[in-house]
Amino acid sequence: MKRFCYVSLLIVSLVIGVFLIISCDKKTTEPEDTEAPTVIITYPANNSEIISGTLVTIQTDVSDNEEIEKVEFYIDDSLVETDYNSPYNYEWDTTDLTGSHTIYAKAFDTSDNSATSDVITVTSIPGEMIFVQGGTFEMGDHYNEGQSDEIPVHSVTLDDFYIGKYEVTQTEYEAVVGNNPSYFSGDNLPVEQVTWCDAVTFCNLKSQQEGLTPCYNLNDWSCDFSANGYRLPTEAEWEYAARGGINWTDDYRYSGCHEYIVLPDYAWYYSNSGSHTHEVGTRLPNQLDTYDMSGNVWEWCNDWYNSNYYSSSPSNNPQGPASGSLRVIRCGSWLFPGGVCRVAFRDYFYPEFGFDDLGFRFVRTP
Repeated sequence: MKRFCYVSLLIVSLVIGVFLIISCDKKTTEPEDTEAPTVIITYPANNSEIISGTLVTIQTDVSDNEEIEKVEFYIDDSLVETDYNSPYNYEWDTTDLTGSHTIYAKAFDTSDNSATSDVITVTSIPGEMIFVQGGTFEMGDHYNEGQSDEIPVHSVTLDDFYIGKYEVTQTEYEAVVGNNPSYFSGDNLPVEQVTWCDAVTFCNLKSQQEGLTPCYNLNDWSCDFSANGYRLPTEAEWEYAARGGINWTDDYRYSGCHEYIVLPDYAWYYSNSGSHTHEVGTRLPNQLDTYDMSGNVWEWCNDWYNSNYYSSSPSNNPQGPASGSLRVIRCGSWLFPGGVCRVAFRDYFYPEFGFDDLGFRFVRTP
């Protein structure tokens, strides 16, 4: 009897010991419950447009960065990138991309918790256009070496927009309008001898051909900046893009470079042009990857010209004076010296007239 009680007590003790060991081991090996991470795609915005051929940075906001193990990026439900380091972004090459596409991201933390972002839908649109991310820059002559209408230097904040990578060519203009007014003939030469009125008429026709809403009322030449069609850049948009957009630097006098000695690599102007226009895109681009924003041909802007406008212009998305008799032109040209190719240089011309060194490029509002 004693033997049975002893054996029974031993068995119970062993069972309790094993249970305690398992419990202790379970406590030390099971991870503590942690809150699941969150992941939000902050750029691009849902239902936005991107230009096919551009490099788009998909940007995320991920919670608890110290606990995040990785973030996966999905395009059209296919895994395209796994990023293990903050900031969790993905450089998306949109070359040859067309149509509508979905984007989402998944975040995983060190406790095997995961979360998926909302699905973002974007539409790629064709064309040689560059996306310009909005931002704030210092507009005007930073070196006090220009004209009185280039000062005061003032802060300007702009929304996102698209801008033509190149000046409008003769082939492009003729395909839309049906004629070619240029003095110098060549398919890939910039169109010139276009009036301001010709340029905005081109923008309306191109918008209609692509099913977009035209920006201009051709009766009074007013511009609807909320329309999604093509238009001329505002003077502020032009200078912001010429400076390189969000990567702008006040060290650069010209579009793409600072020193006069290297200007011939970036611009066609009096000293190297041979007294004629040149094919677009044959000099080096600026930081934004736009070409010929210094030299080749002057470019029409949407704004009326006023020499004192800088002193009273609004800081957010300025659109120029309400009225005037002259329209702003920017860029310099093959006919003018290098100093005129500065990004801050302002000039003007009658909107009813054209010249053989005056063309344009267009923009669109996303």
